[in-house]
Amino acid sequence: MMRLIAIPLAFTVMLSGPSVVAQVSATPETFTGIHRSERGNGRPETVTVTDGKSFIQLTVEEYRIGGYRPAYESLPTRIIRRLPVRAPAPADLD
Repeated sequence: MMRLIAIPLAFTVMLSGPSVVAQVSATPETFTGIHRSERGNGRPETVTVTDGKSFIQLTVEEYRIGGYRPAYESLPTRIIRRLPVRAPAPADLD
């Protein structure tokens, strides 16, 4: 039984390998910034970069240290806010 699970799992890992390598080797020469995402609730701000085919999210520090273009300050900002979910009070059920 274990062998039946291990073979497809190993095949899946082999197929996902090249995409993982591509994400790690994002260089400023091939990837450019699209927008920055401002998040709430203590989550870090991120920057989305692309090479025209794939998209990668980097932290602000990674973007600045990597020397990506355009400058972080000139990127358009996406503001992501999530409203807290609140269960209705018993009085609201009537």
